[in-house]
Amino acid sequence: MADILQRRPRFMLVSDLDWTMVDHNDATHEKLRRFNRLWLTEFAPDSLLVFSSGRSPELFHELASEVPLLKPDILVCSVGTEILINGQADAEWEAHLNEGWDRAAAEGIAAKLPELEMQRESEQRPHKISYKLRVADPDRVLGALRSDLAAAGLDTNVIFSGGEDLDILPSRASKGKALSFLLKQFESGPGLPEAGVMVCGDSGNDIELFVVPGVHGCMVANAHKELRDWCEANMHDRIFAATQDGPGGIYEALHHFSFPNPAKADTVHRRQAVCAQQAWAEEWCNGSVPQDDAACEAHMLEGFEEDFEYVHSSGQLMTRRDLTDWFASEGYACCAGGSKAAAAAGGDRGAAPVPAAPGTAGVSPGAGTGSGSEASGSGRLCMWVDRYSERQLAQGVWLARWMELYQPFVAGKHTAGERTAKWASAVLRQHEGDAYRFAYLHESPVPREQARA
Repeated sequence: MADILQRRPRFMLVSDLDWTMVDHNDATHEKLRRFNRLWLTEFAPDSLLVFSSGRSPELFHELASEVPLLKPDILVCSVGTEILINGQADAEWEAHLNEGWDRAAAEGIAAKLPELEMQRESEQRPHKISYKLRVADPDRVLGALRSDLAAAGLDTNVIFSGGEDLDILPSRASKGKALSFLLKQFESGPGLPEAGVMVCGDSGNDIELFVVPGVHGCMVANAHKELRDWCEANMHDRIFAATQDGPGGIYEALHHFSFPNPAKADTVHRRQAVCAQQAWAEEWCNGSVPQDDAACEAHMLEGFEEDFEYVHSSGQLMTRRDLTDWFASEGYACCAGGSKAAAAAGGDRGAAPVPAAPGTAGVSPGAGTGSGSEASGSGRLCMWVDRYSERQLAQGVWLARWMELYQPFVAGKHTAGERTAKWASAVLRQHEGDAYRFAYLHESPVPREQARA
């Protein structure tokens, strides 16, 4: 926890999750993965990614197994009532919220309103009581609840968002107050983010993020009426109304406010090399790039050293020539793209394991006759990189390490059970300019429970 709070970030991005960072209508999550590539290469080296969600930690991890979220630096859950850094709760924030909070009394008053329907148990948190309110005139119920809480002498914050979600919190808690608390920690320590803070949201419980002094705001195109009305009434030059939904709007806002670092750090070029190889492997798996011998060999010559070695997690060693031959003759998208490539992500349970290509994290290139074929339909196998780190070995030679995840995505289906991941360690050698090539790559499997944000 201390490490993050002891370094002054260049920039901080604070985003809601559902329908903001995650567009649930984007079946292959291409907009989110485009944001991921931008963040991993240009922002992650010197900036902080903060997710601020109404979800409990349990529901956050459920979402993180279903969509390609990056691992955040800081996680704010339960409508700002929980702050977690490296998975650990901020005890100072918890103590701050305890003062004057009487959860049992607030719940007793809410129980007298029959229109309020208690949400699932996981969403009832120490400093949050959550309900569903599905009536034609929510303002009437909200007014009665706030009046009754005040009459009982309870200092609370009642938040209504998304047209049906109602939360009762301590008056000291909200997404905005949690962000202000974090910023005060930075201000009293290493310093506030140099380039600023951008908040992103789509609903009423995001409004308090936008009122934190000095922040820039991105209202995604699919925002609910309560946030849209507030932004229209309070519009200024630091609020951006995106033209794209969800993560597409965030990507748009980052460039609108010119937050990408104009002075590219040296690490960006190595990160771009890793992401470019991963992107090519994904296109290969889905049959979206030429798969003849010449095209495969040209790619290998461009991205891999002549003395390149690939060590599969099984221990099998492959040279660049071996790898080129495997891709051109047996690669799992040579005779099937799209749905069959996605089916192969589940692995052919009856097939012998075949070493995967670098950047494909060890996917078995079977025919997809296992359970993956039923779940995949006409979906797309997607790959993304997360948790990148590096250190220099010699002049122009770097050891890079990252987690690569892969999962088929299909409209209308949850494929979390088909996600797998590998830790990859690679040696990258610099060539003319800022070009880097792979000299060595080794992969190790990751337990399924770790293959999420």
